Amino acid sequence: MLDPLARLREEKIAYQFCGYSSLDRYFRVKEKGSLYISTDSSVISLAKAFDNLQFPGFPLEDVSIDSEDRRVVFRCVERFDRPPENPYTVLGLLYDPERDVFKDPLGIRTDLRSQTLSYTPDGGPSWVPLCEAAKLVSRYHYTTKGLEFQWNPRGEIPPLSYQKDLLTALLTARYPEKGLAFLNETGFLEPLWPELAVMTRIPHVKDYHPEGNVWEHTLETLRYRKNPDFTLSLGLLLHDIGKADAEAVGERRFDRHSEIGVGAAARFLRRLGFDARLIEDVVFLVRYHMMPAAIARLPEFRTEKVMESPLFPVLLELYRADLSSLSPRILVGTVEKRFSQNRRDE
Repeated sequence: MLDPLARLREEKIAYQFCGYSSLDRYFRVKEKGSLYISTDSSVISLAKAFDNLQFPGFPLEDVSIDSEDRRVVFRCVERFDRPPENPYTVLGLLYDPERDVFKDPLGIRTDLRSQTLSYTPDGGPSWVPLCEAAKLVSRYHYTTKGLEFQWNPRGEIPPLSYQKDLLTALLTARYPEKGLAFLNETGFLEPLWPELAVMTRIPHVKDYHPEGNVWEHTLETLRYRKNPDFTLSLGLLLHDIGKADAEAVGERRFDRHSEIGVGAAARFLRRLGFDARLIEDVVFLVRYHMMPAAIARLPEFRTEKVMESPLFPVLLELYRADLSSLSPRILVGTVEKRFSQNRRDE
């Protein structure tokens, strides 16, 4: 389809970037995810300009379209010189791409550079400010200090499509561990993503994993990503999900947790509505995330298909991030042990 911005110019519809798209430009974050646009044009005018206009039903979104490479979200405002309503002041920054200038109609320059977020209640669903805070701290330098949110189990529940969008936004951001930790602290995970919440109750041996439990280890692996690739990030998030149902066998405390994790990961992603091909790729990473440690000792027939997979480089990156989260003392010992074993196998 025609570039959405070119289409807006062709239809003489005034527009500017808002929300995360403005902040990305301001903080020089590489653009990814949805493009957020503010316009004083009506939904009827947008419908005339775009045949594929959708009504997502999400808070903070009026209508949207799917272009070839990204989703475009429109916020319709009565006054072009005012930003759309948002739960945090920093989301009120505007950017004019035609003139390459930022607009600060609310006077939030100090808030932009602050570490804390300034909350502005808007009367919407109670989960909106909680989820938006998770997005903001995952994407930028902000912290959740001073935000006193707790999940209300009797309140409204975000639709699964929104939960899918939320998880995608967190894992493609620079600091996903910050947003995910916040969601857990507020009680969001237990009722909505119990497959993740159970990891907080599975302790690790502190000599190997000083983080404390499986959830904290998972967040630590995400810190070691070299890029926010979504498939890799889902693999890291779910690589140890099978430990909740694994049993100890001899010295193996979480025997067959990789195989067990395949089903748990697939069910979680399927419930949130992710694409079947993506689920297949993530399942591959979960199933084989332990293999790189033993690949030099395994017979060729056990490793050939895995190493020929186009996902093999992603698997190695997952293994690197997983290994990097180990205690430094254990990490050195583990590498030395595996090196010695490989030399004996030569």
